[in-house]
Amino acid sequence: MLLAQVNERLSTYNLCIDNDQLPPCARLKQLAERQYIIHHQVAAADSSQVRAYLGLNSSAQYGYKEYLSRVNNAQLRRSLACFRCVNHKLQIELGRQVKPVKVPMQQRYCKLCNLGAVEDEDHFLLICPAYQSVRERFKGSLPLTAITPLAELLSCQQQGILARFLVQCQIVRFELLHQT
Repeated sequence: MLLAQVNERLSTYNLCIDNDQLPPCARLKQLAERQYIIHHQVAAADSSQVRAYLGLNSSAQYGYKEYLSRVNNAQLRRSLACFRCVNHKLQIELGRQVKPVKVPMQQRYCKLCNLGAVEDEDHFLLICPAYQSVRERFKGSLPLTAITPLAELLSCQQQGILARFLVQCQIVRFELLHQT
């Protein structure tokens, strides 16, 4: 009875469990995995951070990400992974963490330029004039234009160069924000 109810609920996601061919333990494991995926999809609809993660990562597949094997330096790999997991210090993320009331997403402005733009990942890497000198240095190796989709930049083959570019932008940002 319970399995039939679960299958009915999962059928909208095309995730029915074939209860005739699998042993009970395997069916239970498959059910748990699929329920987790559904839970993740529902949570993504309600979370700006998860939406950002899904926007920065071309596939929402679980498991090892190939870009990790393209960066040999552990510090660069960590920086790239943190950025892609939306674990960074841009205003789009910091404003979400303000207590007791979050800063509205449309008011998380870049503090380094006068464009009046939200400091999100696109603005940080591709648009903000504060990082133009860094972009110039990496222009020959990476697709760095204001019209380049961020997903295209993040999926380029030169992940090691991308990681170095990201770290250079983060260094410039830190220095500009902490000038005395």
